[in-house]
Amino acid sequence: MKRRDFLATGTGLGVAALTGCTTTATGFAPAPTTGDALVQSIGAPMRPIKSSMSRVTRTIVGLRPFRKPGPRLEAVKVGTKHVVHNYGHGGGGVSLSWGVAELAATLTKATHADKVAVLGSGAIGLSTAILLQRAGMQVTIYAKDFPPYTTSNVAGAMWHPVTLFENDQVSQETLAMLDLASRIAFNRFIRFANDPKYGVYWIRQYSLSDRPMSTLRPYVGGDTLYPGLKRNQAGGPFGFPYYDGYYTLMIDPDIYLRALVNDFLAAGGRMKEMTFETEGDLETLGESSIVNCMGLGSGKVFGDESIIPARGQLSFLLPQNDIDYGYAGSTDDYGLLYSFPRKTGILLGGSVDKGDWSLEPRADEIRRMVDGHAYLASKLA
Repeated sequence: MKRRDFLATGTGLGVAALTGCTTTATGFAPAPTTGDALVQSIGAPMRPIKSSMSRVTRTIVGLRPFRKPGPRLEAVKVGTKHVVHNYGHGGGGVSLSWGVAELAATLTKATHADKVAVLGSGAIGLSTAILLQRAGMQVTIYAKDFPPYTTSNVAGAMWHPVTLFENDQVSQETLAMLDLASRIAFNRFIRFANDPKYGVYWIRQYSLSDRPMSTLRPYVGGDTLYPGLKRNQAGGPFGFPYYDGYYTLMIDPDIYLRALVNDFLAAGGRMKEMTFETEGDLETLGESSIVNCMGLGSGKVFGDESIIPARGQLSFLLPQNDIDYGYAGSTDDYGLLYSFPRKTGILLGGSVDKGDWSLEPRADEIRRMVDGHAYLASKLA
């Protein structure tokens, strides 16, 4: 995918052709004070992010499990095992986790098994395992890696399901499933908001464009899931002439996944290290009911050629207490840029490279993001 193509392919995000940035004056400017509110109003002034190489603390790379037809969520028979597939969520894995977990748990409960194996320990695997526990089942998670070494740990994790499918390959059934899963997931995540144990908190978010933005399609799950939503507004931040703005939840994966692991273990769950190479390896498990949440690993084990990596590189800056907003937009000189605030640091991103398996950070990408976000910050000065 080209840098200038927005990462929300096929999600109804409404960001149209983000191909430039102007210096039009707007009402968005540096804030003289953050005030008493934890999150300021959508149109409130903004403080600039301090983006420089000297403030970069780390750079990480993750491979989103992107499946061109969209996520796979279905029950099948594999050998002697009842398997519920729950994988291929692209850049929406964390956002959708509680929703697709509930749908997968419903299919699993139909087997009437008292013991269940969950494959994979990312956000979707952990959420699924916890819901099955609450249904009275004895659950064991089998995985090659556990938090903090999962793909979910290197997710951007701003609540808004993105990079979910190719428009020309997704079915209406999958679109309906994604809307339902989004509604379920949001209503569960909102219960964690501002609880320091889980690292979930409110931010204001902006989608930026240099031309009018389509409002024909609702956001994933429906516009009501995005409090304060303002669509196709004129005079956006950083000099962009158009923007969408709304409130959403920021999820810090390092804090959040650690909390889920603790919840799962405290309820009697077990976690076992295991690698699967083929479908036949499932026969080594004692459980007859299995939920597959392995993400990219599902391609090899189950022969799914439709799943590919969508590489994302993230750099983090030292934290700033006065940043309560995130954004995504594209400029002529720096391509796609997005940033989200976390308590542990300011996340800088802007890459969705489909088919790229490399996990090595790229110095030119670090510099592009740092310089690009500094350029945007200068528009608030």
